[in-house]
Amino acid sequence: MNLEGITAKQLQELERLARELGLVLRQAKLQDEPLAKSLHELELEAGKVRRERFDDSNPQYRGY
Repeated sequence: MNLEGITAKQLQELERLARELGLVLRQAKLQDEPLAKSLHELELEAGKVRRERFDDSNPQYRGY
């Protein structure tokens, strides 16, 4: 999924909402569904892109 075109705020919101929905799926004991796996991958990808953007714009904080 290409997340490069969305703003930092949208990216942070996407990551947060994916995490919250994943929690709801786990509480409903649906963590083995394909949707839960895709949602987790989306959360990880959004977090990775967000951290990379932060590192690029703030070189003094390398390694976040």
